[in-house]
Amino acid sequence: MKNIVVHSGTLLMGGIERVLIEVLKNLDKDKYRIFLFIEKDLGKENIFYDEIPEEVKVYFLKPEKLIEKADYYKVRKKNLWYKLLYNIQMKKERTIGDGNFFRYVKEIEEEYGEIEAFLDFNCGKNKIIKKVNIKNKLAWIHISMPKLLKTRGKLYRFGKRLRGYDKIVTICDEMSEEMINLYPYLKSKIVRCYNPFDFNRVVKLSEDYTELSDREKELIKDRYIVAVSRLALEQKDYYTLINAYKIYYENGGKYKLYIVGGGKDYNRIKEFIEQNKLQNQVILIGEKKNPYVWMKNSKMFVHSSTAEGFGLVLVEAMICGKVVLSSDCPVGPTEILSKDNCGVLFKTKNVRV
Repeated sequence: MKNIVVHSGTLLMGGIERVLIEVLKNLDKDKYRIFLFIEKDLGKENIFYDEIPEEVKVYFLKPEKLIEKADYYKVRKKNLWYKLLYNIQMKKERTIGDGNFFRYVKEIEEEYGEIEAFLDFNCGKNKIIKKVNIKNKLAWIHISMPKLLKTRGKLYRFGKRLRGYDKIVTICDEMSEEMINLYPYLKSKIVRCYNPFDFNRVVKLSEDYTELSDREKELIKDRYIVAVSRLALEQKDYYTLINAYKIYYENGGKYKLYIVGGGKDYNRIKEFIEQNKLQNQVILIGEKKNPYVWMKNSKMFVHSSTAEGFGLVLVEAMICGKVVLSSDCPVGPTEILSKDNCGVLFKTKNVRV
C-alpha cells in the first residue's frame, strides 16, 4: 500500500473544501494509505470534518488556540502595538505550522515507510516545497492566479516556487492556458483535471429539508433567486449583485434575492443591504452545509464573482435543474456555460446583463 500526504488550508464551508472531500472519497483506499494535513484547526468551524472518510488520518498543523490569538490581534490591527503583535504571531504560526509538517512527515515515514506522493491541494506549502523530501509533489491550482496575486512581483515569486513541484494540476482548460501564458517554462508540468462531482449526493440533498428551521421552511416556499458562496468581497462581488437586484426590484421584480453563505464580510454585506433599504427583499440565509435544497427551490441561480477557478457551484446549481446567470470572470464560468447554452454570462462588475 502506497502512502500519500494531502495538504490543504481549512475545513471551512467552501468550494475548495468540498472538492477536497470528493477527492478523498474517490481515492482508492485499497491502494493508498492517506494522511490529511490541515493547516488550521478552526474547532467548531471545521464543517467538513465529519465527511472525511474514516480511513483517512487527519493532522492539524496549527492548533485552534494559536489561530484564535492571531485573530484577536488581527481585528485590532489599526492600533500600531497590536499590528506588531499580529506580525509576530503570524511568524510564530508559520514556524509552528511548518515545524509540525516536517515532524508529522517523519513520524509517518518511521511508522509506515516511504511517502509516495505529496498533494499540496491549496499550494499552501509552496514557500517550503523545495525542502519537502518526497519524490512526487503535486500542486493543485483552484483560482485564477493573476486575480489572486495581482502584482507582477507576487506572480513572479509564485512561479519560481512552482518549479519545486513535479506536476501542477489545473481545473479547467482556460486555467491551463492562463498558467502556460504566465509561466511557459512550466508547460510540461501542467495537467488539467476537472473537479470530481457526486451527482447523486447533490440530487439527494436537494430534496432534504431536515436542516431547515421553521422560519426557513416558510422562506423556502417564497419566490426567490438564490446566490451561494462564501461571503468574501475581494472575490465574490455582492455589491454589484445587490445593485443589479435593486434595479430589478424597482422596475417591478417580484422575486426576492436569497444569499446563502457565511464569511468575514457578512456584516458589510448586511449593512449594504440596509443602506439600500432592501432588507425585506434581500435575505441573508447564512452558512448552510446543505445549500442544494435552496438551489432546488429557487427560480434561478445567480453568481457574481471577480475570479474563479472552475466555478463548482455553477455545476451544482445545474445539477439542481436551475437556470444559471454568472459573471464572465476568469477562469471557469465561460468554459461551463458557453457550451450548449447552459446559462447566461454577464460582464464582471456590470449591473446589466
